[in-house]
Amino acid sequence: MGIMKKTAFTVSLCFIVLFASAQHFRKIIENKYSIRRTLFKIDTTRQHDASVLHATSVEGVDNIESKSPLEKVLFGNTNAKIEFVVEPSFEGAYGIRVIKDSSETSSSLEVKRIINWKEVEKQMQKAFPVKGYTIQELNAKIAEREKMSEEERELSILKSRIRNEKREKESLKRYQVHTFIIPISDLFAEKLYAKFVSFIDDFKAKELEPNLLMGDGETTVFRCIVDQEIWTLSIPFKTEEKARELSDLCKQIVEDAEAGRFDESKYIGRLEDYGQEDCN
Repeated sequence: MGIMKKTAFTVSLCFIVLFASAQHFRKIIENKYSIRRTLFKIDTTRQHDASVLHATSVEGVDNIESKSPLEKVLFGNTNAKIEFVVEPSFEGAYGIRVIKDSSETSSSLEVKRIINWKEVEKQMQKAFPVKGYTIQELNAKIAEREKMSEEERELSILKSRIRNEKREKESLKRYQVHTFIIPISDLFAEKLYAKFVSFIDDFKAKELEPNLLMGDGETTVFRCIVDQEIWTLSIPFKTEEKARELSDLCKQIVEDAEAGRFDESKYIGRLEDYGQEDCN
């Protein structure tokens, strides 16, 4: 006789509610800087004079309002000319960005990846265990939830949210990021940047079938600086053809860089060909 295996799914009712409401792309244009600060320097030679404070205006702080916690783990609190980030459900987040040196004369490709995601997940499972449910148990939980009063449901969701926030906060502290920095030509940097700008600017979501709105286990973020603005496009699914095409190209860059075989000439032609069919 064959043995029927019992399959468990580690899900929560709160997760189902939040996941169902999160399947929308976001296209955001924001100010490049969030604030402009004024620093005051004390003239110690005139300690008793009312005019000892000298005001100095400094450049604004990078606007990172649209960045997710994982993006901040990868790239910190600064914005680069272009950034690409993938946040999978079952592996560490990773991405690339183009940065300039301090003299603004040469460009580099920065490749980042969280390398201890599985280890941290095991630690979080011990600290914040998630109960696994069979389909039957899950249906029973849903039925039980439907019998709750609105106040009880809200309290249940609040408790789950607080617990999940604590888990996420602790996870973020423990993630380790591995970084590759590869010198690149201005030509490659400019073509990649131009592609990000045109892609985000032209992106329009097509009408999607209901079964395609459940996502595919990862969120992809494209970001670039345009003059005094930050443009961000965040897509929680890969059903858009152009999104997948540019995403796959950037993922291949990551793979080649980590394998030590990155050759920018391989990508310059692809960036030139990208989107040409739209012009024919």
